[in-house]
Amino acid sequence: MEAVRTRAGYARGWHGVPIRYKMEGTGEPAIVCCNGLGVSTFFWNYTLRYFRKTHRVVTWEYRGHYASGTPRPLAPENLTMSANANDLAAVLDAAEVDRGVLLGHSMGCQVLLEFWRLHGQRVAGLVPICGPYGHPLDTFFLPPPVTAILFEAFCSLATSAPQLLHRGLRPLLRSRIPDRVARLGLINSQLASVEDMAPYFAHLAKMDLRVFFLMALQMQRHDAGPWLRDIDVPTLIVAGEHDLLTPLSLSVRMRQRIPNAELLLLPKGSHAGIIEHPELINLRIEKFLGERVTPFLAQRLTPTLAVRTTTSKRQLGQAA
Repeated sequence: MEAVRTRAGYARGWHGVPIRYKMEGTGEPAIVCCNGLGVSTFFWNYTLRYFRKTHRVVTWEYRGHYASGTPRPLAPENLTMSANANDLAAVLDAAEVDRGVLLGHSMGCQVLLEFWRLHGQRVAGLVPICGPYGHPLDTFFLPPPVTAILFEAFCSLATSAPQLLHRGLRPLLRSRIPDRVARLGLINSQLASVEDMAPYFAHLAKMDLRVFFLMALQMQRHDAGPWLRDIDVPTLIVAGEHDLLTPLSLSVRMRQRIPNAELLLLPKGSHAGIIEHPELINLRIEKFLGERVTPFLAQRLTPTLAVRTTTSKRQLGQAA
């Protein structure tokens, strides 16, 4: 059995922040996975194992997450969606990917939409999965006033008393309580395994929670709504039927705004639909690549090839 090609290292991200990335497999187009907030690359394990036999698959860590560096100063302006998008551009450069199909889960949806705005020529397709296009707290499962009060309180603690926040939340995150609370409605306990969710809470317990809340603040400030109608690449939106964090209605609205976008509904899927329905998602993405992305890339490449052919003929004529 042929070994899967692997390449890993650090890209020089926006303002010099080292960004950890890994590329596995061979084949085009490259598939690039954008994580959710506070998440490492483990939620992409099913995607990686399925596609690395036929495609290059790139996973990477946001600034302040896992093995990537943390910006200095640790300030809101260094943790924006634009900063993440520019980090991604650096990752693609380091991995030698000219144009890729971007997959994004949760906050990763905002990152890939921002990347299209800033670096659209490098996008072969978009697959937002269970995530918003902007202002995520406006559609949170709690009433907006309650969400705003809780969020402001945690953000205030994160900036004024980070050690107190860490002492209070880290022991909680290392316990079984978050998983049990999540299974009361935030995830589908019949579809998502404990083994798939455990790394999330373990990673969250280790990271600097100031990064988490300051980046969440930038999520709330970000809104790709104004340019959704300008998106000109194949787009497949994946939505959980029972997603309490990103309601189905938000995904439907995104599909209506993005020209020719498609929508995949995950039956009984929650915000963790990416690990609840991996087989369905992988098969649908494979179909999307064959039916939408491949013809799109062929059409985009044709004018370039035509120019090259004409130029070559002209050069041959001059040589004769």
